[in-house]
Amino acid sequence: MKHPLKEERLGSDRAALSLGDTRVSKLAFFGIFGIQNLGNECTLQAILHNAITRLPGAEMYAISFEPIDTSHRHHIPAVPVTYQNSEPRARRGGFRGRLDKLVRICLRVTPELRDWYKAVKVLRTTDLVVMTGTGMLTDYMTTASGFPYDVFRWAAAARIAGCKVRFVGVGVGPIYGRISRLLIRTALSLADYRSFRDENSRNRIRESGFDSGRDPVFPDLVFGLDPKLIAHRRNASNQVRRVGLGVMFHHDIHLWNPHEQEKQNSAYLEKMCDFVIWLVEHNYQIRILQGDAKHDESARAELKNLLEKRGIHYKRAGIIDEGSSTVENLITQIADVDIVVSPRFHNLLLGLMLNIPAISISYDPKNDCLLDGVGLGGFCQALPALRVDRLIEQFTELEARRNQVKPEIAKKVEQFRDLLDEQYDVIFRNIGLKS
Repeated sequence: MKHPLKEERLGSDRAALSLGDTRVSKLAFFGIFGIQNLGNECTLQAILHNAITRLPGAEMYAISFEPIDTSHRHHIPAVPVTYQNSEPRARRGGFRGRLDKLVRICLRVTPELRDWYKAVKVLRTTDLVVMTGTGMLTDYMTTASGFPYDVFRWAAAARIAGCKVRFVGVGVGPIYGRISRLLIRTALSLADYRSFRDENSRNRIRESGFDSGRDPVFPDLVFGLDPKLIAHRRNASNQVRRVGLGVMFHHDIHLWNPHEQEKQNSAYLEKMCDFVIWLVEHNYQIRILQGDAKHDESARAELKNLLEKRGIHYKRAGIIDEGSSTVENLITQIADVDIVVSPRFHNLLLGLMLNIPAISISYDPKNDCLLDGVGLGGFCQALPALRVDRLIEQFTELEARRNQVKPEIAKKVEQFRDLLDEQYDVIFRNIGLKS
């Protein structure tokens, strides 16, 4: 299955590094790493596996929001996205008037200049910066000074340092702010290669004013995980029907005031309670799945509390809620279920890789694109408009068709892996070493 790669866009890189070249290259991987989002850690794990396979002996490191966590998880060096969080706060007392204003400006500007200087310095010896998936092209749950600015700073610093920049399999979330759009468009324009993980992402960035027409779409990078991580964890169907239920904390700071955000989140969890009660009454065993070890913990705790108020106790109902802190934990837990129902994108994706049918409670169209790509487009609902009666209908239908849809899921997942192999062959063959 061939994909229309835009290889001509790589220009003179064709004469550069080949897979058999004995020279050592140095790669940096930028992403929303280290924040305990297991989907993002899956992404880094997948691209590292493919980079190491194609470039044995190459030096690799990550640019992470929590370098210690990233180094521990992935066994590679890591540098911080910003040094400002670790900087001691200067005292602000004792100044008044214009002098006070000048000091406050310097307190903001000086750390920024230091970040730029350190970014350029570390990239001086780097050949390629890979901006890896992880849904970083958005200001959802943040502002322009968050992910948009971080992406821009590192893309610009890479070009200043003389190394290549490639956006690989990136997802594009909602982009609300004008400055956010400007920063993201500028960062993308600095790249010599770009690809998006779905048509929705490519369309979103086009609507933001960036011409993405020549940039290819590839499946999500996590479909390129080491097959060994998946193969030995595939389980046969359980004697007791088991459902993997993902829950998430969902607040979008751009859409409502805090009261409305909390109101929507509470309504979503109440609906999850209704669905769990239906599953328990129909003799299903439930395993709670986690996609973000930091943010989903509160949602899991609130769901448990709500269920106990309604007479459903985890131990008596056989509900398993162990949490997960690593990709391997999460894969093992998902492999233990027969159907996945979740709002978390990578809960769904890992389920598909394990040939487990999935239903999406979608907080973003990326989930719908994912399931539509494997023939399950009819098994999605938008989170804000979730109807429990419809969810039960979808669940009942998918369970009845489970053996029918599995061969198509397996076929599509294999095709996705083949497509990603083509992309990896291009982006890691044409690095080009600094002299």
